[in-house]
Amino acid sequence: MDWINLVYRPLVTRVARRVLVGRARSRQAPERGRFTRAEIDEYLRTAWNYYRERVGDLTPQPTIGSTMNVRLACFTMSFFDALQAKGIERAYAIELIADAAWQVYRQWARIALAITRLTPRSRRALGFAKINGRAGSISLRFPFNAPGYLIETVHTDADVAFDVVRCPIADYFRERRAADLCIASWCNLDYALAELTGDKLVRTKTIVGGDDRCDFRCTTSTKV
Repeated sequence: MDWINLVYRPLVTRVARRVLVGRARSRQAPERGRFTRAEIDEYLRTAWNYYRERVGDLTPQPTIGSTMNVRLACFTMSFFDALQAKGIERAYAIELIADAAWQVYRQWARIALAITRLTPRSRRALGFAKINGRAGSISLRFPFNAPGYLIETVHTDADVAFDVVRCPIADYFRERRAADLCIASWCNLDYALAELTGDKLVRTKTIVGGDDRCDFRCTTSTKV
C-alpha cells in the first residue's frame, strides 16, 4: 500500500469534512446549496482514485522528504481535478483546497514547533529553518532538506534570508499549468506558518510563478 495513502488519508478525510462540509457549493450561485458530508467523501474517493492512477508516473526524487511532498502535490492536484469534474469553478476549488491544506499544514507545523522548543539555542523561521547566528548558515529540515530542495544563503538585514533555487513542488505544478493552485495551496501557507512563530515573511519571487528562485526574508521576533 502507498504510504502517503496510509498515513495521510485518515487526516485528509477528517480535515476535509471539518473544513468543507457546510460550505457553499458555489460562490456565484448560492441557490446550489451547501456541501454535504456524503459529497465530500465522494470527492475524496475520486481524488484518491486519480492519485493511484498518477503516482506511478511521478518523477523520482532524491530524498524521502521531496518524494513525500511531490506525492502530496499529486494528491492536491487530484483533489482539485475531482472538484473541477463536479463543476466547482476553478478559483473556488482552489480556495477550498487551500483552506483544507492549511489545516493539515498547521497540525504538522505545531508538532514541528513543539520539537523545536526542545532545542533552546536554536532560532527558527517558518518552522523549518535552523539558523546559527544572525545571517548565519541555514539548513532546511525534513522534508525540505537537500538535495530534494536546494537553497542559497543570502546576507541581508533580515533575521533570516535564503533563496530556494530548487523546489520539486513548483516543478510539479508548473508542468501541469497549475501555478495558481500551487501558490494558494502550498506557497502562501508559508506566510501563515511564519505567524505561528511570531515572525513576518516577505517574499517577492516564486519559482512556480516563473522566477528563478523563491526569496525568503523573515523578521524573527520570537526566540527559542
